[in-house]
Amino acid sequence: MKPTKMRNKQIYRALHQVTNKQICATLSKDLRKKYSRRNARIMIDDTVKVIRGEYKGITGKVSKISTENNSIAIEGNKKEKLKGDKIDIYIHTTNVIITALNTDDKWRLKILEKKSKSKIKSMKEESKKKEENKKKEGTKKADKKKNGDK
Repeated sequence: MKPTKMRNKQIYRALHQVTNKQICATLSKDLRKKYSRRNARIMIDDTVKVIRGEYKGITGKVSKISTENNSIAIEGNKKEKLKGDKIDIYIHTTNVIITALNTDDKWRLKILEKKSKSKIKSMKEESKKKEENKKKEGTKKADKKKNGDK
């Protein structure tokens, strides 16, 4: 199967669970330090800043989310049609940075504060090294006492 065909299957025929995960954006530097993760799922009432494209520099709250196009609508960012109607402008999530999170959802906070597998692994390795060092120091002290008694 051609790579383009495979890619299209992954994108356009994806399950809802997969498309939901695709609606994420990078976090600002402050939020990265706070939650120690690089990106998060965009939710309604998150504050975002557009960093690429025609609407670069616009900041505002997310008012609508489109899972079909992986895009979001920002409050106050509307386009006027010829008849005078105002419609929302949808911006792709990859062109956006999250500057403030909506923290009303408890589940979301739990997920954000979880530690990544790599951090847990590194923490375990550090604790093992500390234990080994303590054992070595304990055996050295015991050897010194034995040598001092003789």
